[in-house]
Amino acid sequence: MATNASTWFYAEPEHNAYLLEERVNHSFWSNRISALHLDCTHPEPPFRMVGVWREQPIAVEWVPNRYFTLTAPPNDEINSLIVGTKEVLGFTPTVSYIDPDGQLVAEWHMHEAEQRIAEIQGNPNYRNIKRYKG
Repeated sequence: MATNASTWFYAEPEHNAYLLEERVNHSFWSNRISALHLDCTHPEPPFRMVGVWREQPIAVEWVPNRYFTLTAPPNDEINSLIVGTKEVLGFTPTVSYIDPDGQLVAEWHMHEAEQRIAEIQGNPNYRNIKRYKG
């Protein structure tokens, strides 16, 4: 199945866990992120998937044409997954940070990006905040 983010991020996908898994996993695999496998845990907006990448737990959440978040343990390799996700989605992430649980969260926003950055910067529970430039 040849697919890309236009079938699940830029348009409302089917609300079917199996089809979401096929579309999202194949989108990443076709962008050479082959060590990734995601299972759908919520097949309606906000869509949620959990899985592994290079033997590390990861989670993604998104609302089509609005935002996408990637959550993973912080480590030296995670930047390559962020870059790969940028290629899958076709645009630069808005912000990344370490959340109160110690997880790295990277966020891509189609709308209201500056408002989201202000929310994160104003919250003392977030650390290592990084803004990205397109």
